This record gives sequence, C-alpha cells and structure tokens, in this order.
Amino acid sequence: MTSAHPSSGTVTRAAIYARVSTSRQAEHDLSLPDQIARCRAWCERQGIEVVQVFTEPGASALDEGRPVFQEMIYTAKRSDHPFDLVVVHSLSRFSRDALHSELYVRELRKVGVELVSITQEMSQDPSGEMFRRLLNIFDEHQSRENAKHVHRAMLENARQGFWNGSRPPYGYRVEVAERRGSKDKKVLRIDEGEARIVQLIFDMAAGTEGRPMGVKAIATWLNARGILRRGRRFSTGGIHDILTATTYHGLHHFNRTDSRSGRPRPPSEWVPLAVPAIVDEKTFNAVQALLQSRAPKRVAPRIVNTPTLLAGVARCGHCGAALIQNTGKGGQYRYYCCSRRLKEGPLACIGLRMPMDKLDRLVMAEVIKRVLHPQHLRHLLENYLRTALEREDRNRSQLKQLRHDHREAEAGLARLLDLVEKGLMDAHDPAMRERMVALRFRRDELATEIGDLARRLDAAEPEVTQDKVERLALTLRQHLHEGPPELRQAYARLLLTEVSVTQEEIRISGSKAVLARSAAQGLDHTAPAVLSFVREWRARQDSNLWPQD
Repeated sequence: MTSAHPSSGTVTRAAIYARVSTSRQAEHDLSLPDQIARCRAWCERQGIEVVQVFTEPGASALDEGRPVFQEMIYTAKRSDHPFDLVVVHSLSRFSRDALHSELYVRELRKVGVELVSITQEMSQDPSGEMFRRLLNIFDEHQSRENAKHVHRAMLENARQGFWNGSRPPYGYRVEVAERRGSKDKKVLRIDEGEARIVQLIFDMAAGTEGRPMGVKAIATWLNARGILRRGRRFSTGGIHDILTATTYHGLHHFNRTDSRSGRPRPPSEWVPLAVPAIVDEKTFNAVQALLQSRAPKRVAPRIVNTPTLLAGVARCGHCGAALIQNTGKGGQYRYYCCSRRLKEGPLACIGLRMPMDKLDRLVMAEVIKRVLHPQHLRHLLENYLRTALEREDRNRSQLKQLRHDHREAEAGLARLLDLVEKGLMDAHDPAMRERMVALRFRRDELATEIGDLARRLDAAEPEVTQDKVERLALTLRQHLHEGPPELRQAYARLLLTEVSVTQEEIRISGSKAVLARSAAQGLDHTAPAVLSFVREWRARQDSNLWPQD
C-alpha cells in the first residue's frame, strides 16, 4: 500500500501502530520493539516523519474494543489532523476481522488518513483495494483456525493436569512445574497469605467459632478491617463466588465458559483439574447447605413475589445506587436499602435503611398532594404545554431555514455539474472535487436535520382539556391506591422517573411529557408494557383446578 499525500505542508506525518496478542509472540519476530523498529526504518526510507507510536500488548486482533487502537482512531479524527498515515508491520496487526478492518479504514479515509502495511505494499486502485480485502479475509480465517487449535491444545493441557495461563483464582499462585520444548507447563500452588483469608471466609460462613455469617456480613467484616482482595474491597458477589467454587476443596473445572462470548458451556464440555485444596470437602459441603437454607427461594412467597412499588426508580441520595428490597426478622419486615452498602458494607456508603411501607406511603402521599390534585396537575401541564408551543414555533422557523439551505446546496451542486458539462471546469480538478464533496456532505447533513425536525413537529403535543386532566388525576390516584401490586408498581414507574432518598429529604422527579400525553390520549396509549403481564387469578383455585360445588 503506497503512502498518502499530506493534507498540508510538504512532509508526510505517520503514526505507527504495533500489537501483539500474546506474550509468546514477543519471543518471536512479532515483538513490539521489532515491529516499531521496522516501521521506523521504512518511514525513514520514504522520507516520512514519525510523530506518534501506539503500542498494544496482549490484545486480540478480533477485538475492536482494544483501548490503544481506539485511542489511535480517536487521535486520527482530531480536528488538528496530527498525522496522515497509520503505519503497521502487516494488515493483521491492524485487525483480523475483515468487517471491522474495512469499517475503520473507511473512518480513517474520511479524515484523510491512509493505512499502510510495510510488508504488503499495494496500490490504491480497484485492484489494490480488492487485494487488501482478500488479505483481511485470509487473516480472519487464519486467526479463527489458530484459535480453534489453541483451544484444543488448552483442553489437552488441562486433561494432563496443567494450568492454562489465565489469572489464578484468589488463594492461589501459578508455578512452572516442568518445561517441554519451548513451553512452560504450569500448575496451581497455594498462596499462603490469600489462602488464610479464604479459610477465614469459610470458617465465618460455617460458624466454626460462633454463629454462621452470611455473605454480606462477611464482606462487611473484611472491609471494615481493611482486608482487600488483590487491592479491591470484597463484595457480596465476590464472597459468594469464593464460597461456591469447588476449586477450594481441590476440584477446578476448565472450559466452563466461552472465552469470546462469555456464555456458559454445558457440563459435558468441562474438564476437571485436580488442584491443592484450601478447605476440606466436608466444610465446603456444610457451607453449601447453609447458603441454600438462606437462599431467597426459601423465603415465603409473599415476601419474594410481592412487587416492590418503587423498584427501578428509588435511589440512594448519597451515592446514587439503587435502593433494593431487604428483609428482617425472618422476612416479617421489608426495607429499602442502598444496594452498594449491602454489597460492600458501611464503608462504601453511609446509605439508609427505611421501612418499605413508610417510604411508599410518603412518596405516594406527596405525589397525590402535589401532582395528582386536578388543579395542580392542570397548572403543571399548562406551563409545560406553553413552553412546548414556544419550542414548536422556534422549530418551524428553523425547519424553514433548513429547507432553504438545502435548496441552496442542491443549486450549488447543479451549478458545478453544469460547469463541468459545458467544459468550463475539469471534473478531476482537486478544487472542483473538494467543493463537490463539501456540497454533497452539506446537502446530506441538512436532509438528516430536516427529517429529524419534521418528525418532532409531527409528534406535537395534543390538546389537553380540564376534563381530561381531572380524569387522568382520578385514574392515577385510584391505580396507585388500589388494585394488584403489579398494577400499582407499573403506574408508579409510568409516573415517576426517580426517587432520591437521604435521611434529610426525599426528592421526587417525573416526566411532564408523559403526563401531557396521558392526559390528551388516555392511559391506554401511554401505559408501560409491564401492565400486560399482570397475573390473572382464579378464586380458590390453583394450577390444579378444584371441582365445582
């Protein structure tokens, strides 16, 4: 691929992008320093100035989310146009996904930046473009074939009792057991410092020295004493993962998930791997029984299945985390609690714990008093609709101007084409092409803006009358006070956007636009989809129908 001409000045500027996907590549001719040195030498021979180097270790070329790669694309699109070329050792260093490669090449070209491979020189004519795309397809195929062979080798490595090179579980470290040819065969060994914490977690869960503790209590206890999990605080999820991992009683399973998609694999594809045990199997099984006895599925259905009225809208006013349901006294009482405090303990957030019925009652009382009183609701919607009409007037004026500018752009294109047809201007003249591209871009941009603005105007606010407001207020008041819990929750979500709660105040927010549409069109057209899932009940009957009297 040949170098591109600079957008300004006389010296072409280049950025080098170098990547390796594994540490093993660094031992061969694809090491980062080697790629960079070869790219620099090529640029020097071409008289090209290297202004920036982007290096990406340990990143798959099938992953478009590579942070350094994305930084390079972002830098290339800056308005100051820092470089004219992206230089790589080979196209496979840029990407091994044919579709992603093509999309990013086009993005770069839009801002006047060309991709150059120093080992695969090709022209920029149609033949060169076809050759580049074929190379991308071959690179992608080769990458997927390599991945298949590597995965097969890793399965066999695990079957032989060796650890595959991912990060070891908490409580373990990786050690080289033997060397076969150029490859190190690794095994797990116990990390004494971390293993003591794992043993402590199991002891607290089993109640070895007192009453058994739940996952939240264990996380809180560890965090309060500054005990970290590899530099981070413990969470309830992290504690649960440790307590339920068979690895800790000596049996690890490899190949449980697909590394690319993250999806779980069926147990028939798992490969068992014996590892040193940190706790005995008897303790592990006892902890599993205790965890199951406290599982939410064993709490009374009236506690688990009753919908939380403010679910999804109630948030902690201190940290912004969601307020979620928590129970006390064996499920007799329900509370709203800060989810972050529950997961990470009191050091994460000062949070709050408020009885569920109390917060529900306070919020609904204020909503009914300040919003759903017909007079207040009418005043609220009048202000909203007045500003909506003002916005509509401004939008109509803007739409008129946009349509005028669009006609001007079309006329400009027509004039340029007329000059070309009359032979007064060369179609290949750089100034002509630049002007043509600018006018086409402007025309298309204006067409998009016109379409968006026209759609907004078509969806103008419908008429709201006093009767409609009173009907809406009455209906919402009834639905929020009466009916099945699922229905009350659905209307609460329709009405409320967020309920932020601290010990000092409760802030309630909602959408005036939703209220206006509900008043004008009726709740049937604005009610959320949740309402269609309300259960239908048969009196005195369950799934096994009772005989009729």
